[in-house]
Amino acid sequence: MKKDKNFGHHPILNDIIYEIVENQIRDNNPKETKETLNRLMNLGYNRHDAIQKIGSVITEEIYDVLKKGEYFNEKRFVRKLLALK
Repeated sequence: MKKDKNFGHHPILNDIIYEIVENQIRDNNPKETKETLNRLMNLGYNRHDAIQKIGSVITEEIYDVLKKGEYFNEKRFVRKLLALK
């Protein structure tokens, strides 16, 4: 797995977020992750950039769970995926 600074400044965190996105795509769970990847690629993003965009939504959700003490909100997560452009 390529280590870079796409999801922040920590290479291990980058790998974890990338793996989460890939797992969601592979497992089709939620299905909107794979649909969002395909939609973004159809809009002209390459796969790497599309995964970065999806990863940013995952990062926001992780932040809300850890920092704000909220529960994971799948409806909110899906709504953010659908809003990606």
